[in-house]
Amino acid sequence: MSDVDHLAADRIVEFVYEVGQLKRLPRAGWLFAGVQNPESVAAHSFRVGVLAYAIAVQEGANPDRAATLGLFHDVPEARIGDIPYVGKLYLDVKMPPEAVARDQVQHLPAPLAAHIEALVAEHESAKGFDHTPEARCSRDADKLELLLQAREYQAAGVSKMERFIQTMQASVATDTGKALMESALRIDPSEWWEAFGRR
Repeated sequence: MSDVDHLAADRIVEFVYEVGQLKRLPRAGWLFAGVQNPESVAAHSFRVGVLAYAIAVQEGANPDRAATLGLFHDVPEARIGDIPYVGKLYLDVKMPPEAVARDQVQHLPAPLAAHIEALVAEHESAKGFDHTPEARCSRDADKLELLLQAREYQAAGVSKMERFIQTMQASVATDTGKALMESALRIDPSEWWEAFGRR
């Protein structure tokens, strides 16, 4: 391995250590709702990736791309944290996730840096009108994952989940996402394992 390869490997490992922060970073909004040990940002991103894949298959989009967008969409939070809506009201300047990602990857090998920047930017593009089908699937997955998690916390006895559930319902755009949302509101989170006892 050449010196350049060792240097590239060092920078990639440093980046992956940084991304590891997401495993320890709690989703802050749940703390306001009284969740004692909320999920981490990494746990959220994992299920966003799975949901994005499923939505993209059903929507005829590229599932691999959609899942990758979902997996990487919150990487900037390793630097800025998971700022809840309440906190965002008090920030004078909010650096867009794309700019944070650009800083995060600036020392990575150029092709890898470009790929990661593009992933974050593509996911964020779904907030506007100029977006790919995969970005829309990833964005819907992000909203649906929050709704599913809220339903799980609600089933576990956390009472202040209705606002999260209501807010996410209005954010889902794809036909598949809307169908999944309706099912998530109807099906109890424990149904998948309770069904084993009825066999």
